[in-house]
Amino acid sequence: MSDISDITSKRRRHATTGNNQLLTETELQALYQRARSAAADSSLQNLLEQRQAGDVASRYRGAGLDYAESRPYQPGDEPRFMHWSITARTGKPHVKQFREERRPAVFILLDRRKAMRFGTRVRLKAAQAARVAALVAFAATQQGWAVSGVVLEAHPHWFPASADTHAAWEFVRQCAGTCPSLPPTAEPALASILPLINAQSVRGTHVYLLSDFADLDAACEAHILQLLNHHPLFTVQVLDTAECELPATGRLNLQGLDGVTHHVNLADPVLREQFRQQAAALHDGQAQRLRGWGCHYTQLLTEVDAPELTIPLPHGIGT
Repeated sequence: MSDISDITSKRRRHATTGNNQLLTETELQALYQRARSAAADSSLQNLLEQRQAGDVASRYRGAGLDYAESRPYQPGDEPRFMHWSITARTGKPHVKQFREERRPAVFILLDRRKAMRFGTRVRLKAAQAARVAALVAFAATQQGWAVSGVVLEAHPHWFPASADTHAAWEFVRQCAGTCPSLPPTAEPALASILPLINAQSVRGTHVYLLSDFADLDAACEAHILQLLNHHPLFTVQVLDTAECELPATGRLNLQGLDGVTHHVNLADPVLREQFRQQAAALHDGQAQRLRGWGCHYTQLLTEVDAPELTIPLPHGIGT
């Protein structure tokens, strides 16, 4: 997908090398209040039934307080969980499994790589994704959920899980901060980060992937399916209008992600229609893959001012 460099060069330069933040402190404060209002709206989808740790019976079995079932002993099982009565009756060692109690939690991946530093209307894709990250994090902390995440750029920044409001704000401010300069070397691929999320997240964590999914490929599939085995997975594809339909302007220089520049005449309706069809096929294909794998999928344009109206935010009943 091509970038309209003549339109966005100034914005991209500010995002990559300037001192401008993606979101100001005033914008973050406004998002905090909007997340608060959204969490109080009973019309939003309920993701969990209770708020605090110990109130939520996880669908995952492990070592908790409530007995769930027994299974044959496996090497590495703790002897203290042996089910001696079944072991004696069957003549084969069995261990007890318990239904675990967990604090609700979210993990947020915010993509701020090169392809996300693009925007022709209102804001950059990275800025829109940062707004969603803030809304999700604020809604989670206001319900007592733990928040963790990673800012995906040349050197990814990982944030450990915490239910502390100050920690959530630290994460959000990192999401909203100035993007570092683009590195001379290749940026990390989405497929290289996904397995690390699974390794660092407790089962049942609600995982949000905020990206344009420009490098969604076959290598991602196995990792996404693995994530889905352990977590509810919400994918938000952030796109700019110019990536879906070219404006009817004159001659422009379009630069693709590969750095190749193409000189085109956007006054040509045939060219614009060809681009629109190819863009629709690309984005529809990405959406179908994510939905087909089992992800909750939302497409979000950069000019949308109220993403909380279409993206499910963490909240509990009666809050």
